[in-house]
Amino acid sequence: MPITPFHLGPGALGKSIAPRYFSFTVFAFSQALIDLEPIGFFLFTGDPVHPYLHTALGAAVVFLVSWLAGRPVCEWALRVWNAWLSPAQARWLAYEPKITPTAAAIGAFVGAYSHVAIDSIMHVDVKPFAPFSAVSPWLQVISIETLQWLCVLAGSLGVAGLVLLRRRELRGRGQSQP
Repeated sequence: MPITPFHLGPGALGKSIAPRYFSFTVFAFSQALIDLEPIGFFLFTGDPVHPYLHTALGAAVVFLVSWLAGRPVCEWALRVWNAWLSPAQARWLAYEPKITPTAAAIGAFVGAYSHVAIDSIMHVDVKPFAPFSAVSPWLQVISIETLQWLCVLAGSLGVAGLVLLRRRELRGRGQSQP
């Protein structure tokens, strides 16, 4: 699923389940980083293949880069995001621009490996255990439509959970809600 929002659904759910220990922004950074591979192949060869980063070893590289480089990049992006918000928007949409190393690591790890898992179900050319095995055990284990609906469901539950968490946070600070 290159360049689609479907991959972000599990990340939203992860953030709502463990908000202090999961960085959604680093998760999203890892999603973008891993999809540079099929985008690059498409631009240069016309074929969006997934030979290197869409493997367990490739995901390990994406995880490390996302954890180490993604953290400062995402903290900067959060500062920019917060600066764009009006005070009314900031009540609901602003996030602390400090990402702990643990939250960055978990977001990067889940991002890299969930991406490979999701694409292993969908794309025939994804070989998650290459170069050790050409087997793709998850290929079409469920239909693409079901996979996409599961990602949408995860995203919907995640957003709902984040809204509830924000409402509770505002209530704890004694702020009124719209």
